Amino acid sequence: MTSLPADAVAAAARFVLLRDLPLLIVDLEPPDDDDPTPPLLRAGLFRALTERGLVTLPRFYGVDFPRGVNVGLTIERDVIRLEDDAETTLLRIPRGAVDKPWLERAVALKGTMLCVGPALGVTADQDEQALCDLLDIAATAGRVAGGIIGVAEPRFGLPLLF
Repeated sequence: MTSLPADAVAAAARFVLLRDLPLLIVDLEPPDDDDPTPPLLRAGLFRALTERGLVTLPRFYGVDFPRGVNVGLTIERDVIRLEDDAETTLLRIPRGAVDKPWLERAVALKGTMLCVGPALGVTADQDEQALCDLLDIAATAGRVAGGIIGVAEPRFGLPLLF
C-alpha cells in the first residue's frame, strides 16, 4: 500500500488496460469494523470523491461511467496526483508504480476510468477478469464509486516554435 501523510488514508492503486482503455482501481484501507456508518457517510477519500462527482456504481459490468467528475490525475516526474478542481491533492501515487503502457494510453486519451472502494481485496497478481469480477461484486454491495476523469501532464516550459 502507498504511504501517505498521517491525515490521509492508505490505499493500493492498480493500473489496468481493459480493451485498450485505462482503468485505475484504488483500494482503500478497510474501515474500522466497529463503525456501522455506510461508506458514503464516513469522512475520508471515498466520501470526498463522491462529493466531487464520482457515482456509486450499481454494478461494474454494463455500466456507463459518468463524465464530468471534478477530479483528475496530474502526472509529474516522480508522482501522480489525484486532485480536485481546486488543485487539492487527494491521493499521491509514485510514478514508478504505473505501468508504461497504461500511462501512455491514459495520456493519449487524456482520461481514465476510476474505481474507488474500501477493502476491495485487489492484489498485484489478479488478472483483468478477476479484477472486474471483484469490482462487480463490490459494486452490487454499494462499495464502489466510479467515473471518467481527466489525465494531464503539466508543461514545465514554453513550447518551441519553428
